Amino acid sequence: MAISPSTKGQNGILNGVANGHHINVTNGTSETHAKPRVFALDPLHSEALTLAEKHFDLVLPGDEEGDQWREKAQGLLVRGSYVTAEDLERATSMKGGKLRYISKQGTGVDKIDIANAKKLGIPVMNTPGVNAQAVAELAFGMMISLARQTPSIDCRIRKGASVTKLDGWKGQMLYGKTLGVIGGGNIGLLVAKMFAGAFSGKIVLYDPYLKSLDTWHSAIPTASIHKVSEINELLTASDIVTIHVPLTPSTENLISAPQFKIMKPTAILINTARGGIINEEDLAQALLNEEIFAAGLDAFTAEPPSLARYPDLCASERVLMLPHIGAACESVQQATCLAMVQNLINAFEGKVENRVC
Repeated sequence: MAISPSTKGQNGILNGVANGHHINVTNGTSETHAKPRVFALDPLHSEALTLAEKHFDLVLPGDEEGDQWREKAQGLLVRGSYVTAEDLERATSMKGGKLRYISKQGTGVDKIDIANAKKLGIPVMNTPGVNAQAVAELAFGMMISLARQTPSIDCRIRKGASVTKLDGWKGQMLYGKTLGVIGGGNIGLLVAKMFAGAFSGKIVLYDPYLKSLDTWHSAIPTASIHKVSEINELLTASDIVTIHVPLTPSTENLISAPQFKIMKPTAILINTARGGIINEEDLAQALLNEEIFAAGLDAFTAEPPSLARYPDLCASERVLMLPHIGAACESVQQATCLAMVQNLINAFEGKVENRVC
């Protein structure tokens, strides 16, 4: 990923900006209005950096004032950093300015205290749909990999074991199987479309907030799509279950011990959404008890995943563990980072779009 460092000089002048004011580079005169003081809490992609520097008095993490955003920021650009309730309280109570907007890269905003942002009247924006294709492709790839047990086979070979096709591998075909999709948004729909197209599979959907299937039937006109009102109905019917919902009080521990007990012993569980939706201790036990066949995880309660954090999951060859790389493609990072900056530009111009709260 191309990440550019701060290019601000000692005199604060960059691309026609001095001390946060527009500068007429022909005669050196300052216009009357100041640019918004915006702090990027994480490094920006090079093109997003250029765009942000054009529109904002931008402060980057490595700048001298980088840790003073709680006292000075009017706007925040957030990629992976946490913004707590205490942070927000400080950022709206200090002298010298008031935090007005937060723009978050990606769809998930669980690293920001949304409840407190709403209470304080700070709009939080995200970039929905921009990374949907990349995340959907990863979920789809994990299904195929786990169905054919490729992670465990590869692991054994790398450890020096003698591995042959006669070793009793119990790989599964996915053709004609049933995919259970938890969450009917952009990513869930794309995964379902891939699965139905590649494997002529049936789709079972659980999303209590999705009132109509018109978009789904339009996108996948030849597929069998059945929407259920109870998640347990999806779990008992599905050969593969893929999760595409945000982490909220209603989705926390959505898949726990009782749910594993009603799933098929041949079921594959995929989570490319957020950690905490699956109870990880219960998952480890379910795999040990062979209550399900395999699990692919790109999201964890504690990230990044490690042997120290998840010894039981790491001990299982039937788990594919990734450090939340669903959107970790160069083109996607560039697009979502640009969208994050553009959201903030629009907000300061009076057009608050993609608002979460």
